[in-house]
Amino acid sequence: MLELLFLLLPVAAAYGWYMGRRSAQQDKQQEANRLSREYVAGVNFLLSNQQDKAVDLFLDMLKEDSNTVEAHLTLGNLFRSRGEVDRAIRIHQALMESASLTFEQRLLAVQQLGRDYMAAGLYDRAEDMFSQLTDEADFRVSALQQLLVIHQATSDWQKAIDVAEKLVKLGKEKQRVEIAHFYCELALQAMGSDDLDRAMSLLKRAAAADKQCARVSIMFGRIYMAQNDYAKAAESLQRVLSQDKELVSETLPMLQECYTHLPEQQHNWAEFLKRCVEENTGATADLMLA
Repeated sequence: MLELLFLLLPVAAAYGWYMGRRSAQQDKQQEANRLSREYVAGVNFLLSNQQDKAVDLFLDMLKEDSNTVEAHLTLGNLFRSRGEVDRAIRIHQALMESASLTFEQRLLAVQQLGRDYMAAGLYDRAEDMFSQLTDEADFRVSALQQLLVIHQATSDWQKAIDVAEKLVKLGKEKQRVEIAHFYCELALQAMGSDDLDRAMSLLKRAAAADKQCARVSIMFGRIYMAQNDYAKAAESLQRVLSQDKELVSETLPMLQECYTHLPEQQHNWAEFLKRCVEENTGATADLMLA
């Protein structure tokens, strides 16, 4: 109960401010009092766990007076934060359908409805909402970030790449790391279909996005091994040491296999193991060098 009362404070503040402003106008005193009573009734419904009645009452108030939009946005967000997504959707849908909203208010309603749909796992509907915001300067970055989350959740890697590249153009350089991983996911799909040429092409794009991506080097190594090109495989796998030392132990068994096919390069294998030990990459290198 205390948690609910705390969550209701923003709504109460919004309504309280509005009612105070309206009550200052003598000719609308009676109307303000009525709306105040209805608001209190709505809060009482919430406190008595009659949420649907509360939603119905608040939506009726919205139809009568568009100045309560901000409070309704807050109320919808309150329901979503409590896991009551269906009620949040009802409120934000009603806001979108209101003819009295300003352009900015409508965009806010679209944004919040998109978040409702995401919370409900309705990714296709959420995508529709956020796609409406990508051309609006004040909403573009947050909308693209939400779309990126959606495309990752649905494993739509090409769409994820397209969105991440737009974010890079908007100054979000850290997205390059994610772009590399998205290309790796596409390359993994190509490898699963035995389309190694396409996989190689996708990995080159991944490397272009992030030269320090160790996953790219490991996947290149696996492809070269599948093609029996053990020299290139070893070269690729050894790059991991300078990219991500924590992944070196994963590559060592593959490198060991590569060097069994490269007897003339055994000294290179020994030298590499020594470097791994010196850089404290883990027990695997210690055991192999012993």
